[in-house]
Amino acid sequence: MGSIFSVSSLAIAVGAISICSVGALAVPNEEGGHNDIWVTSSNGQLVTGGWDDTTGEVTNPTQRVFEADFGADPFFPFSGDEPGIGSDLIGSTLYLTISAGLGAWTGTGFELSTSMVSMSYGGQSGDTASGGFFNFLVTQGLDLHAEFALSGPGGEDPSSGLYLATFRFESAGFADSAPLWVVFNLGMSEADHEAAVVWVESNLLPAPGVMAIAALSAITGAGSRSRRR
Repeated sequence: MGSIFSVSSLAIAVGAISICSVGALAVPNEEGGHNDIWVTSSNGQLVTGGWDDTTGEVTNPTQRVFEADFGADPFFPFSGDEPGIGSDLIGSTLYLTISAGLGAWTGTGFELSTSMVSMSYGGQSGDTASGGFFNFLVTQGLDLHAEFALSGPGGEDPSSGLYLATFRFESAGFADSAPLWVVFNLGMSEADHEAAVVWVESNLLPAPGVMAIAALSAITGAGSRSRRR
């Protein structure tokens, strides 16, 4: 099986990029949970940051790697509603697009997974099998929590592991956001979860970021699914 995010393939594709620094860290919020996604704009482009929805504080204004756990509700062990989304772009309609292609953590990188992460909100949906999106209107005090779910091959129960999905925000009147990533955890330790997050931060965020993103796109062959604005 070809690896889409493995250390070997990505290191070769990115070439001489030196992994010396860590980009926007997916730091926990002060309550001990993971940051939600904050969407705002800078110079006409959508940008994301880390947001604590309990305090309303933007704790990391440049965050692009996020964490989420499945199984918080034992009755729905393969789904969850994190990360949430907040925004100050009142009156704008935002589109959250999910890219085709899902990574599974190997301990040293991510390889192509036959499992699937899906997302749904307001009757709209998308998944890592074929892409897709949902949209929503930004209103005052927005704290949106869509449903994310993990399924195994053929709809079977998924295996425990850490899974990497790629997203992007779009909105009329703004340039699209840079890619953002969510590392979903099903049944693995917090230490393993953090190790996977650090790998993403170290391999997909550092300068020259455009080269890393281009390499990732070339490996996955997946991008945002087209939609009508």
